[in-house]
Amino acid sequence: MRLRTQLLLLSLVLLVLPLAAWQFARQVEQTLRDGHARGLLDSARAAAQVIASETAPLLPEPAPVLYVHAPERSPYLDGYADDWSQWQSDRQSFASADGQLQVAFSAAADSDGLYLLLEVHNREQVFSDPVRGHGDHVELRLVSAEGQESAVRIAPLAPGWIEARGNAAGGWPRIQGYWQPRGDGWTLELQLPDQRRPRALGFQVHDSDRNGHGRIARSAGPAEISKLIQRIPALDHALARLTPADTRAWLSLDDGWVLAAADRHLPRPSGSALASRDASWLSTLAFEALLSGRLATGQQRRANTARLIGPDIGVSETAVRWHTRAGDPGIELTVSAPVIVDAQRLGAVVMSRSADDLLEESTRAATRLLLSSLLVLALIAAVLLGFATLLSERIRRLSDLAEAAVGADGRVVNLLTAPRARDEIGDLGRSVAALLQRLNEHQNYLRTLADKLAHELRTPLAMIRSSLDNLEHSRDPEDIARYCRRANEGSARLNRIFQAMSQAARIEDSIRGEPARPFDLHRLLSEYVAACRNTYTDRRFELALAEPGPVTVHGSADLFAQLLDKLVDNAVDFSPEDGRIGISLKRRNGRLTLRVENQGPPLPDGMAETLFDSMVSRRQGRSDNVHLGLGLHIARLIADYHGGRIRAFSTDDGVCVELGLASVKGER
Repeated sequence: MRLRTQLLLLSLVLLVLPLAAWQFARQVEQTLRDGHARGLLDSARAAAQVIASETAPLLPEPAPVLYVHAPERSPYLDGYADDWSQWQSDRQSFASADGQLQVAFSAAADSDGLYLLLEVHNREQVFSDPVRGHGDHVELRLVSAEGQESAVRIAPLAPGWIEARGNAAGGWPRIQGYWQPRGDGWTLELQLPDQRRPRALGFQVHDSDRNGHGRIARSAGPAEISKLIQRIPALDHALARLTPADTRAWLSLDDGWVLAAADRHLPRPSGSALASRDASWLSTLAFEALLSGRLATGQQRRANTARLIGPDIGVSETAVRWHTRAGDPGIELTVSAPVIVDAQRLGAVVMSRSADDLLEESTRAATRLLLSSLLVLALIAAVLLGFATLLSERIRRLSDLAEAAVGADGRVVNLLTAPRARDEIGDLGRSVAALLQRLNEHQNYLRTLADKLAHELRTPLAMIRSSLDNLEHSRDPEDIARYCRRANEGSARLNRIFQAMSQAARIEDSIRGEPARPFDLHRLLSEYVAACRNTYTDRRFELALAEPGPVTVHGSADLFAQLLDKLVDNAVDFSPEDGRIGISLKRRNGRLTLRVENQGPPLPDGMAETLFDSMVSRRQGRSDNVHLGLGLHIARLIADYHGGRIRAFSTDDGVCVELGLASVKGER
């Protein structure tokens, strides 16, 4: 992959930014939801405690109940359930043991009396017969507020209007109604018009066997007499007083039947700023995403809801539930707190509040956070891509220049200009430029090597050839001896040339195998300068040691002596007769500096940088000694072995070669 592709893939790691932002948004959302739920739950607990202490006598004891609705207008007794459709979902159902007889029960009460509706599902209907006995019939058992019990049997001979009385004193209760057949059963609609209302009711619907002559085949209904309960106005007022603003509340039994309700939900006026903040499906889905899961759809609860259903109903402890609204975007928060009187749970206070404001705020905050994170991600990715493009262009340009610098034959045709950038690519460019420079110098050396070798080899070969030619025609012993001596001198000169050419390789091998030992550099210099004064009597040698006593370094005394040989030999060759050659040793900032100076001509321009390279020589005259430009190269190899750095530069009256020892191990 290209560098841009690699950095682009690497920038995918930055996806952790929106993920971290999402986790942060979830944590903030969780904190907001917990605070929202805690406040509503505290209100529900306070309301439950007040109701338990102030209105406990109004609360029914735990027992089976039949719920009585409060109709807006009295049902019409016609045997049809049209007037009861608003309570269709709140019917109480009973079934026989075999499931073939099913009864749906509803009750309502107003100033005109108590109304009952029984919707019976049965395969076939059997009416009573004076001869064969009872057919399908209903038995009612009632208990008055004073505790008087009564029973009523309704066994019609045919469908239509019904009137009956109980077996209690005074014929209580008086019942009238309508028996209406249906395709899958029958409907019985009854009214108890007496002002003396029952407080408990029980019923059994009996299905008679057609072939059993009045024998009951199956029955359905509550197992025992159940208490009739309905909304209590006093509890409505108490609950309304305890319900916080913009909240709906219910006081319910454990099975969900509502004893009281309060609605302090504040409708938002159309056209207002609040009305425009209604929840949307998108914000609802975002809220569910923050919750890490889908929310269940809750019951559509209103102030007139007769029965509450859901997982928050009938629980033993407090409950908090977030749920969506059926067919409507938005979130509801519902909490419940038990009403406990004398260590006995009598019901629960349920409060519900719309969380649309919290929903919108959290969704808006999460959206802003995610959008800003994605924007930052895109910006960083663009910056990385641009930076990668810049790096790629620089590397490609350096590659093109490097390829164009070397021709098809391997020769350097163009030199690179060293870049000024201080980064790694700039270092690479300077290294490539220096490499091409050295390669060009080496190629120039190789191109001139033939002329140098021809120049060096021409004289000894001419000496040998002329001597051999003269030997063929000479008979004088003295001439023969002279010609043989000259041939031997030419042969010896050729041998010295070949030895000089292989000297660098031999010295490198000897350096690698030479062990390092401590030696006294002061003593070595003193003895060496004394020997030079005896060898080169036509030169003036001066030794300057700035420190008295020994100076110990680690290395090889023999190799260091060879280094001095090369430097002194070079100084002697380029100094005039009776010229001064100075050797000095000084310590500067913990480093030793050795200098060999000689009087004579300065270095040519540009020669200081290549003087210590292999096969570099600036001698122009002819000499009996062989000079192939290897002496100073060997000196640099020995300096590198001792951890030093060697350089040459021109002075006012000559040339100075300076050796700096990087690591000095010894003492004064």
